[in-house]
Amino acid sequence: MSGMMPNPETVEIQTADGVTLRCRRYRKPGARAVVCGHGLASSAYAFDLPLYGFNIARVLYGLGYEVWLVNFRGAGHPPWRSDDGGWGGAGDELGVFDLPAVIEHVYRETGRPVFYTGHSFGGMSIYVYLQGAAMEPGDPERKVHRDPAEARRRNRMVAGALTVGSMSVLVDDPRPPLLERISRFPRVRRVLKRFEDWLIRRAFRKPGLAIGRMSRRLGFRHPLLAGLVMSSPFLDLYMVSRNMGFEACRLFGIWAGGDVAVREVAQTVRDIRTGEFSSYAPEGHEPFDYGAGMGEITTPLVAAAGTEDFIRPLHVKGGVIDRISSERKRFIEMKGYGHVDMLYHLPYAEIMAFLEEGAGQQDAPTPTDGEEG
Repeated sequence: MSGMMPNPETVEIQTADGVTLRCRRYRKPGARAVVCGHGLASSAYAFDLPLYGFNIARVLYGLGYEVWLVNFRGAGHPPWRSDDGGWGGAGDELGVFDLPAVIEHVYRETGRPVFYTGHSFGGMSIYVYLQGAAMEPGDPERKVHRDPAEARRRNRMVAGALTVGSMSVLVDDPRPPLLERISRFPRVRRVLKRFEDWLIRRAFRKPGLAIGRMSRRLGFRHPLLAGLVMSSPFLDLYMVSRNMGFEACRLFGIWAGGDVAVREVAQTVRDIRTGEFSSYAPEGHEPFDYGAGMGEITTPLVAAAGTEDFIRPLHVKGGVIDRISSERKRFIEMKGYGHVDMLYHLPYAEIMAFLEEGAGQQDAPTPTDGEEG
């Protein structure tokens, strides 16, 4: 364990498609870096809440790591807000453009393969990244393809990864919960399809959703209301309030919200409707199935799932751990925890020690080195 947290530095990183991302860096000279990626409609403040016991950046720094917190495109709050790039993309761009830019930048700065911690869509994005998913910058159709050589190179760039509440595909469940059974009804699927189509039409007029700005404005003006909403039992599938406490729920609601592309929300609705996690392909093109490429992942990986989460442990174990090729992998089931609250109660010291043991095999060449053979 090392000393006090330094003041954070804001670092700007340019993606291949011209978007400026802004990261918060807690510098620790000579240490390996941990990059943290947030979920859908969230921000990197999820890892940096201003409350003792709920600040993951402080935990990781205390374990001896340099910490980088990335705001994916459009997310975050000024002056630590990333550019939105016109909100033209969906969730594909996070794993195709944002993570490659951030991970390679951090690798060059620290000189070592990085560790990665991703929550929800931030975890799904590392699956996309490690599969070598690529897209030509400027392609108007935004078609995603797999590059096996790039997948091998990227897996050597990441010393180990932790994903929290992040699946790649729905697996067969002999006893699915009520919510999952309801989503399988043809009538419900039709409603979800209409909602998805409406979102796509809306994206042409207003391509971004200002969720982060609205939550922060509401939270500062009505802090008690923000706490009551976020600690409501109606949100238990998202965040089990008894595992957080009122103040942590309130602060999460104020700080951790992030703006998001409407197409990314539509992609998520499509994934719920179909049970598959794939690229948001243009009309007439076959989507890129991310679940089918999980075998490309060879980096050490830990995947955590909560028993009270809407993303079921069955799907994380069967759709992630059982599909990847990593020789060093581990599944953690968090009993009694939901989607957000488990993020703050994971055994980080134990997880990082497990990943450290497998990190030696990942000591990679420089990011610009070609892939032999």
